[in-house]
Amino acid sequence: MIQKYNDEMIISYYKNKTVAILGYRSNGGQQRAKLLRDNGIKVLIGLRVGDEYWGQAVNDGFNVYPVWEAAEQAEVAQVW
Repeated sequence: MIQKYNDEMIISYYKNKTVAILGYRSNGGQQRAKLLRDNGIKVLIGLRVGDEYWGQAVNDGFNVYPVWEAAEQAEVAQVW
């Protein structure tokens, strides 16, 4: 119940914003990026060039950028 409420608060806050998820590991970044995208939020993934998760993020349908470029394009950044 609490998690659902938290997710709803996050989604309402990010509505009409571009969010950069900095990091795409399975310990949070992947889930958060998918949650936001699935709820209509524009999501960019920021990773280090050559990061092992770059290809996975692309395969999952995200636009992936070097960390600083993603952060510059976004209105909100989350570090995972």
